[in-house]
Amino acid sequence: MQAGHRDIIVTDSVTLLDGTAQGAVVICGSHGGVVAGLYAAAAGADGVVFNDASTGKDHAGIAGLYAIEQYGIAAAAVDHRTARIGDGNDTLENGIVSYVNRDAADAGVTIGLPAAEAAKKMTTWHRPGRTADLRPQSPAELEPQLLEDTWPLVLALDSVSQVSWRMAGCLILGGSHGGIVNGKAIKAPVRAAFFNDAGVGKDDAGISRLPALDACSIPGATVAAMSARIGDGRDTYENGTISHANATAKALGVTIDQPATEAVALIRQATHAVSPNSLRNQRTQ
Repeated sequence: MQAGHRDIIVTDSVTLLDGTAQGAVVICGSHGGVVAGLYAAAAGADGVVFNDASTGKDHAGIAGLYAIEQYGIAAAAVDHRTARIGDGNDTLENGIVSYVNRDAADAGVTIGLPAAEAAKKMTTWHRPGRTADLRPQSPAELEPQLLEDTWPLVLALDSVSQVSWRMAGCLILGGSHGGIVNGKAIKAPVRAAFFNDAGVGKDDAGISRLPALDACSIPGATVAAMSARIGDGRDTYENGTISHANATAKALGVTIDQPATEAVALIRQATHAVSPNSLRNQRTQ
């Protein structure tokens, strides 16, 4: 897709960006947190449109817009009630801008503008004096944080895009939203997975991973966006309060309004005898 002087790329997640994002404007389904902003900046995007994920605790759902101003990137977020989080095409077709950073404002992007129009304005804008090759390290290169070191291990990941098969059998405390991305709920048979509900949003997209995890017999839950910062896996663990849980998690005693630490303890106790090797052949979706 082209408009003005730059290409417009549409993707369900900034974690899926490759070298084609260099110098482009990205419309994505990702939340607008710091980790998402850094993914966009590391990919070399010149502009990006996120989902505001209800902003949530400490306004973490839009913090990335302002964190990437130092890289001269125009950034906006659409209202999570207007577009499904995790769905780039819905952001393009139906998203309405709710927040802008100073560079997006300089580009003429305003609150209430359709996402497609916002992206078009970004295609012709350039901050005077911007250094195009200035970019941060990609969050994809960061290691997970080890929260509990006895089996099953408990890991905090700011983005669940970092889940790999070496984490099979581990409990994952993710900072990511709880929406399906690229048709998958999780990339490996983990012991359990926790996400941020991102305010739930349009079509309950912020919790759509949970039934998909049920289909894989994986306990899944989300914490309320106002209880933990989206994009911060450790905060999910330390301060998150369960807002939604799938049937598999509920069968193990996970309940609504429960601290995430208690839910983790219940799942660890109920499944500690399950070996990682027994999970290798478990399907994921």
